Amino acid sequence: MKTITKSFLFLKILFFSMVAHAEPGGAGGAGSESGPGGTGGSGSESLSIKLINPLAPTGNPTGGINNVPDLVEAILNIVLQIGVPLVALGIIYAGYKFIAAQGVPDKLKEAKDTLVYVLLGAAILLGAYAIAQAVVSTINAVRG
Repeated sequence: MKTITKSFLFLKILFFSMVAHAEPGGAGGAGSESGPGGTGGSGSESLSIKLINPLAPTGNPTGGINNVPDLVEAILNIVLQIGVPLVALGIIYAGYKFIAAQGVPDKLKEAKDTLVYVLLGAAILLGAYAIAQAVVSTINAVRG
């Protein structure tokens, strides 16, 4: 029950944060009395909403993350900045387990498994990077 309540609260916060970034603009914006139920105007005016890009730097709407390939690249850079040091620490930990095994077959097998899993994780990280870069370069090439 607590999980459902927490996820519902998260969804409410997410929804209201999106609504908070929408700004009314144009002729039918905030304070306009025209439109359905209004008292003035021709009735043909429409409400326009301007969505602000939260990932663009303040004061520079052309910079920052403005499309999906840039977003994928930014996320991938964050994952790599976290993943590469974790892989290095995992290899060091596996080396420690090899030293601590002192020739005991069960402990050597455990150390070997640890090293294999760390290297498998590194391969997945590298593969994800290669696939994402291929997709981003393909999308950029198609766009021109």
